[in-house]
Amino acid sequence: MNKNDLRERYFTGRVYVALSPAIFLAALVWFTPDLLAIQIAHLFQIYLGLLLIFSATYLIAQSRVPTPLFSKGFSLVLAWILLVLVIGGGVLTYYLNPAYGLTFLLVGLLALSFSKLSRHSDIQIPYWFQELIRKSNIMICICLIVMLGYWLNPYSEPLSYLIK
Repeated sequence: MNKNDLRERYFTGRVYVALSPAIFLAALVWFTPDLLAIQIAHLFQIYLGLLLIFSATYLIAQSRVPTPLFSKGFSLVLAWILLVLVIGGGVLTYYLNPAYGLTFLLVGLLALSFSKLSRHSDIQIPYWFQELIRKSNIMICICLIVMLGYWLNPYSEPLSYLIK
């Protein structure tokens, strides 16, 4: 095996392991009682925020290594975008309600997914890494849609517990 295969397997495994709790929490809210599900839904958003902050710090660290996956400017711009998404989603969740915060995160991640930021990088990003980012972004967006479906559920009305 060459060095690139080891790097690919290492990153792929780590990303999927990091995303599995988010997938589990997004599914768990539908199978628990309402008051516990609200706590799990908040835990999901905290976990997702921490995951995006960790990704941003990884990108900042990538801007300082001698052989980075991305160029320095690209890493820093992407890291700032992720930090703005986390902070904006957290502020909207805290001051308005979780549906607004999750919608902000979803729209931001979808816009990031559809923008071709990799064209603006000086260094050629490996294809496997681009695919890994695309697949993980799709998984996160699906989890966000599931959580939005939970918060906006007209039968159990979980937002009514928070708005009282």
